[in-house]
Amino acid sequence: MKPLKLSEVAHAVGGFLNNPDIGNDLIYGVSFDTREDVKGKLFVPFKGVNVDGHDYFGKAMQGGAVCVFSEKETDVPAIYVDCTKQALMDLAEYYRGLFNVTIVGITGSNGKTSCKDMIASVLSQKFSVVKTLGNFNNEIGLPASIFNINEDTEVAVLEMGMNNRWEIHRLSKIARPNIAIITNIGVAHIENLGSQEEIFNAKSEIMDFLAEDGRVFLCGDDEFLRRHDIRDDVTFYGFDEGNTYRPLSVNDMGLEGTTYATILNEGEKLWVSVPAPGRHMVLNSMAAVAVGDYMGLGRSQIASGIADFQSSGMRMDVRDRACGGKLIVDCYNANPDSMKAAVTVLERSGVGRKIAILGDMYELGEYAEKLHLECGIYAQLMDIDVIVCIGNLAKHIFKGAGSNALYFATKEEFLGQMDKIVKPGDVILLKASRGMEFEEIVNELGRF
Repeated sequence: MKPLKLSEVAHAVGGFLNNPDIGNDLIYGVSFDTREDVKGKLFVPFKGVNVDGHDYFGKAMQGGAVCVFSEKETDVPAIYVDCTKQALMDLAEYYRGLFNVTIVGITGSNGKTSCKDMIASVLSQKFSVVKTLGNFNNEIGLPASIFNINEDTEVAVLEMGMNNRWEIHRLSKIARPNIAIITNIGVAHIENLGSQEEIFNAKSEIMDFLAEDGRVFLCGDDEFLRRHDIRDDVTFYGFDEGNTYRPLSVNDMGLEGTTYATILNEGEKLWVSVPAPGRHMVLNSMAAVAVGDYMGLGRSQIASGIADFQSSGMRMDVRDRACGGKLIVDCYNANPDSMKAAVTVLERSGVGRKIAILGDMYELGEYAEKLHLECGIYAQLMDIDVIVCIGNLAKHIFKGAGSNALYFATKEEFLGQMDKIVKPGDVILLKASRGMEFEEIVNELGRF
C-alpha cells in the first residue's frame, strides 16, 4: 500500500482525529485482524454477533498499529467515524482514485474466482497485475484488494460478490471499473433476491460506475445477459453463434482440460489450451481471450496466460489418488448450475469407476427442495456409478438420483462407511456449499 498520512485518511472518510498531533503519522497498510501483522497499519474494527473489534484496540497497538478507526471514544490514536465499514469503503474509493490503473471488475453467479484468476494470468503476460486474493469479494474484501495497488500496478483484476441488491452498486462505486465482466445469471442467492430477474438487476450494477470509455464483456449464451445487447459498449463471448469471441474445433480432453481455436478481433486465429476441465472453464478462458485481445496482448501472450492458469483452492482441483484414480475437489461453493457442471466433468473424466459425492447447496430459500431434486435427476442421467448424497438438503438430491444413489444425513455417517463405498482407481467428485466443510472428506480420501 502507498503510505498515507492520517490527516489524509481522516479527510477521505469524513472522520476526525482524536489527537491532531498525529496527523502527519503514516500508515502503510490496513488490517482487520489482530492475529495478523498489524505493524505500521490502520486497524479497522467490525462488530459481529459475539465479537466487537473495538475490544481489540489494545492488542492492535501492542502489535504496532499506527491508528484505528473507531465509533467509540478511545485513548488510543484514532480516527472517529460514524461507521467503520463505511469508512473502510470510503477510504478504498479514495485510494483507488490516487492511481491511473485499469480496473477489471468481475461478477456473476458462477465462475467469478476462476474467471478472475484466468484473466489475471493472461494480463500478467504484459502488465503488472494485482488481483483479488481468493474470493475476497465483498464490502470488506474488495477494499483489502484495492489497498494492494501501488505505483507499479498497471491493472487490478477485482472480483465482486453480493448477497443482496445494491451491494455490487457500492462495490462498483469503490472500484470504478474500466472493464466490467458478468459471467452468467444463475440462481445463487435467490433466497435473498427472489428471482433470476432480480439477480440479473443486481449483477448489472457492476456497470453503474463504469468508466465513460469503459468496455463490458458478457457471456452471450446467457439469455438474461443478452438483454444488454442494446448497449454499444458490450462485447459478447460464448459458445453460441452471434458471439464476437467463440470457441471453434473444441477438443474435450476430460480431466486434462480442453483445446480450441478462436478468432481474435483482427481476424487472427488463436489456438488455446485450457488446463482445467469443463465447459464452464472454456467460458472463463473465452472471457480472458476477449479481455486480453481488447488490452492489446498478442496471440502468444494470451495463449501462454491461459496455459499458465492455476485454479484457486477447492475449485475444480484435480488431484491424483495414492491408490490410483482421481479426486475432483470442487467444494469451495455450490449452486445448481455449478453442481451440474461439476457432475458433467465427472461423467466425461474417462476411465475408472465414477463416484459423485454431493452435499447441501445453501441460500436457495423456498427453491431449495426443487433445485436439489433437479440436481439429483440431472446426476441420474449421467454415466455415474455411485451418487453419494450428504446433508439435510441433499436428501432431495437423493430422491432424484435413482437406484445407484446412497444417502447419509451427516459427513460422519458417510465417513464411517466410506471404505465400503470407495475403491482404488475410482474417480471421485466432491461438490457442496462451503459451509458443508467437505475438506474433511477430502482429507480422509487422501488416505485411500
